[in-house]
Amino acid sequence: MRKRLNKIGCFFVSFLSFLLLTGCSTQEIIGGLTQELHQSIQQIEQKQTSSERVAVDFVRHVDGDTSVFLVNGKEQKVRYLLIDTPETVKPNTPVQPFGKEASNRTKTLLSNAKEIQLEFDEANKTDRYGRLLAYVFVDGQLLQETLVSEGLAKIAYVKNKEAKYLKRLEEKQELAKQQHLGIWSN
Repeated sequence: MRKRLNKIGCFFVSFLSFLLLTGCSTQEIIGGLTQELHQSIQQIEQKQTSSERVAVDFVRHVDGDTSVFLVNGKEQKVRYLLIDTPETVKPNTPVQPFGKEASNRTKTLLSNAKEIQLEFDEANKTDRYGRLLAYVFVDGQLLQETLVSEGLAKIAYVKNKEAKYLKRLEEKQELAKQQHLGIWSN
């Protein structure tokens, strides 16, 4: 990003010199350049943000922390990074407290979403079951954060203490614990 900004900066310095030599007022030049530079920076930031996330279509719901999405034209089972919800469909395991609530909440959010995006972690692309691992964004909101905030999920399976959204989730989990929400109500 800095290289792009340096190129943009060099272009504007050259352009400024040209305009000064042709007789344009400094105030007009600086105002125009400032606006163009601001727009260029916004475009770069938008490209970087959109390139980190992949738009997907919701196919079906599995449980509170796993869903199937259409990713680049292919159905993929996706396990949500950094969280675990109480079990509802695990073989030989009874439905756990707040499992149905977590599962229903996830299904409702995904079914009603206008836009769903996945963001992948470079260090953790798949789990041992071959599922994609991803952060799930529903209409711009991190789904994992919603579930943790409501006490319907807990932080789990942390492979990297520097994971992108870990601190944010830890703060939300602490608030849910303090408020005795969902799984923290006992």
